[in-house]
Amino acid sequence: MFKYFIAGIVALGGLLLGFDGAVIAGAEPFYPTTLGFADDPFMIGLSVGSITLGAIFATLVAGPLGDKIGRKPVLIASAVLFALSAAGVALADGFTLFIIGRVLGGLGVGLALVMSPIYIGEIAPPHLRGRLVSFYQLNIVVGLSAAFFTNYFILKG
Repeated sequence: MFKYFIAGIVALGGLLLGFDGAVIAGAEPFYPTTLGFADDPFMIGLSVGSITLGAIFATLVAGPLGDKIGRKPVLIASAVLFALSAAGVALADGFTLFIIGRVLGGLGVGLALVMSPIYIGEIAPPHLRGRLVSFYQLNIVVGLSAAFFTNYFILKG
């Protein structure tokens, strides 16, 4: 039972990955005007895609970093980056802080994308490994779905 609990906690990275990547679509009609770049398609595209820029870099370093300092510290760093990202985006009063927050979220996404399934696979007993690792993948889809429903209610209301 404890392995399920730990795998569930680690799999939250997948939920955040899916949610963070898709929720921006519902916010996009609002934040460019608030942050002052509504008339610039490049800035809007950069603001949406900046999470991917951070994720690209993080996926390149996650494996070697996990080998060097351990899987758990990398997952903790991912969680810290998610928290910093949320705070940065929520408190952004301009384009720069907003992009920094989104890139930090991308770094968290990239680290979680690589490290979560590896960590779950390493802690899971062989007879549960497939089930527990697939729980991470399921959480990505749950996060995407949650973002799409959130977007629906934001845009509807």
